Amino acid sequence: MHWYIGIDGGGTHTRALIVNAEGQVLGLGKAGSSNYHTVGITRATQALAEAVAAARSAGHVHGLASGAFLGLAGVRTAADHLAFREPLADLGLVKSPERVGLDHDLRIALAGGCGDQPGIVVIAGTGSAAYGRDRQAVTAQAGGWGWLIDDQGGGTWFALQGLKAVMEATDGRGPRTKLEPAIFAELGVTSARDAMLWTMRPDTARSQLAALAPVILAAAEDGDKVAVALMREGAHQLARMAAALDEPLDFGGGSIPVVPAGGLLSNPSYLEAFRAALNPTGHPFQLVKNPAPPIAGAAFLAADLGGMPLSPEARRKLGEAARTLG
Repeated sequence: MHWYIGIDGGGTHTRALIVNAEGQVLGLGKAGSSNYHTVGITRATQALAEAVAAARSAGHVHGLASGAFLGLAGVRTAADHLAFREPLADLGLVKSPERVGLDHDLRIALAGGCGDQPGIVVIAGTGSAAYGRDRQAVTAQAGGWGWLIDDQGGGTWFALQGLKAVMEATDGRGPRTKLEPAIFAELGVTSARDAMLWTMRPDTARSQLAALAPVILAAAEDGDKVAVALMREGAHQLARMAAALDEPLDFGGGSIPVVPAGGLLSNPSYLEAFRAALNPTGHPFQLVKNPAPPIAGAAFLAADLGGMPLSPEARRKLGEAARTLG
């Protein structure tokens, strides 16, 4: 039996999906972060091994896969690929080395929405970035320069902007906002000073900061003017990333598919704000509806590497199944 492993490794968690040639999910495994820039190569490799082992166990799958593809956050350069050369070999995923592929997580998100066709993916999760592939298979990326100086429109950016708004409201530099009680409740604190001290704790992880983003989006849906302004600004920044990719890439002058990805863009209000922000850019963007999740895109690419690409019907079936996965 031919089966494939698709892996989606992010800054918060890692998921491994095993599927067969008919697009049927055989097993799903989960583990912690596999971004080696933040957790180190040893812990990243451990997360990959744990996720794969859990997927194998869930699907009662033994032996080696016909193909595997890993989309990992933080993998961009030749040095990044080199860092994973030995760890991937040690994982023993596939029958031969040429049947395993490695790239960043944006690649698998684009594959989930466009398959092997040209397009742009914009991701808003813990961080944010955009990645495009044109009709000559030339690729380019915009954004994704890290939470400290970029990642605008992503979860950590939302958290920092929301906390700034709370601090400004506290000392009268900004308007009062529902973000104050909402963020205080989420953090389990009672004052802006306590919130500030929480952010400065050495054990406060970036993922914990990013968890404040849904609180801000909920306040926007509740009509809070400060939160609404933040949501619109975040959407505008994501649209700017997409627009930046239309210059270096050749899409042939027709409409350009834009794939929304990441946990934040699963929020209907934020997705609609992003759709609205794409319109005034002057680029012929067409938002892709109901794209397959990145983990399914990884499986699509794994099957391609295995020499037996999934049929359109198998891809549709797998995409539907992947949307229901936890």
